[in-house]
Amino acid sequence: MIRINRCNKAKAQHLGMTLIELLIAVAIIGILAAIAYPSYQEHILKSHRSAVMSDMVKIQLQLEQNRTQTGSYDYTIIDNSTGDCDASVGCQNDTDRYKLSIISGASGINLYTIKATPQAKLGQTKDKCGTLSMNAGSVGSAEKNGTSVDGCWN
Repeated sequence: MIRINRCNKAKAQHLGMTLIELLIAVAIIGILAAIAYPSYQEHILKSHRSAVMSDMVKIQLQLEQNRTQTGSYDYTIIDNSTGDCDASVGCQNDTDRYKLSIISGASGINLYTIKATPQAKLGQTKDKCGTLSMNAGSVGSAEKNGTSVDGCWN
């Protein structure tokens, strides 16, 4: 005789997920992505800003080395028209992010100013610090829309 168990009919096996469970999981992933993406974008802008600041220091060191060896500054290590740095300096800057330039002609601490101007092509203009400058005395500054921005060189 075959025995039939009629008490456990409610224990049917579930295989897979319901549509509601799947929609909830997708919604949670979407919310997490919406929170994380702006933070990621800010991190990318900051990393490119740090790279160009490092390049500005390299440029200043090269300028001062040329001054020590030859008695004059060699401002041609930056091509002001393209924003490129001479290969001998070892700059890592992406010219689609920042264009470098050297402004000379003043005296004292402002004998020259190295500038890094953000470019819109890859969205670097969205960076909070804007245009970065460093003078011959290694004093850095940042300006966005004509207003000085603090905390960029820290």
